[in-house]
Amino acid sequence: MIGAEQIKVNFETFNGVLEANFEGERLEKLKTLTENLKERMMFAPASTKDWFNNAFPGGYLDHVLRVNKIANQLHKLYAFHNANETYTGEELNFVSLFSQLGKLGDWNNEYFQKNDSDWHVKNLGMVYKFNAEVPAMKIYDRTIFLLQDTGIKLSHNEYLAIRNQEGLFDESNKFYFYSGQKETKFRTHLPLLIHQAIQTAQEIEYQTWSSGNSVVPSTKPANASKADKSLRKAKAIKEENNPNFSKNTKSIIDSFFTDDTPTK
Repeated sequence: MIGAEQIKVNFETFNGVLEANFEGERLEKLKTLTENLKERMMFAPASTKDWFNNAFPGGYLDHVLRVNKIANQLHKLYAFHNANETYTGEELNFVSLFSQLGKLGDWNNEYFQKNDSDWHVKNLGMVYKFNAEVPAMKIYDRTIFLLQDTGIKLSHNEYLAIRNQEGLFDESNKFYFYSGQKETKFRTHLPLLIHQAIQTAQEIEYQTWSSGNSVVPSTKPANASKADKSLRKAKAIKEENNPNFSKNTKSIIDSFFTDDTPTK
């Protein structure tokens, strides 16, 4: 769970990332889209089951900001290993921020609703349920629909990354991931990077839930002092507070508190 103040900070941070990485007509359209879905974007969960990832109010945006942070860190890792630059910084940030937009529902209805079935909550951990008023679509399909309906054009790289964000968890993606010849392989590694960023964020969120701790903040409040930063960092990764965290998980979480600026 996260508090009301952190939910507010997350939304302000999201808008700050928009301002830092987009410009012109595209920025204006993204800001309009964000404003139209503001309430849902701020308070929606990221999933239906408490054990999966961020199934609590504000979980969606907390998750999205974490994906954006990890995506930019993976970008640096790819660059460190001299991977070719096959996408732009704008494409990287666009896909990491908006690839899961379909989780918010359509223009008229939210996708996740509080579950009124005690049995499902107690036995399956399904604290939210899917809203039957929202037409059945894959998350990525609804995402692409909402973006095009707002007049936001996608580059070829952005489309492929959104379409393939679930990797081989989606059977239909075998066409893209199992290439029989070099000509049919991805010509950008953005789809792989975004898939890895989403899966890493989900694993961290699962680890946080399984440890019984509150969610690790994906951002820090504006103008936080060094003392505040150190205290949050210590609380987040101190072993006695997080006995189930592996050293690798703690290392990743630790990096969330660095002052890296997303790549433009």
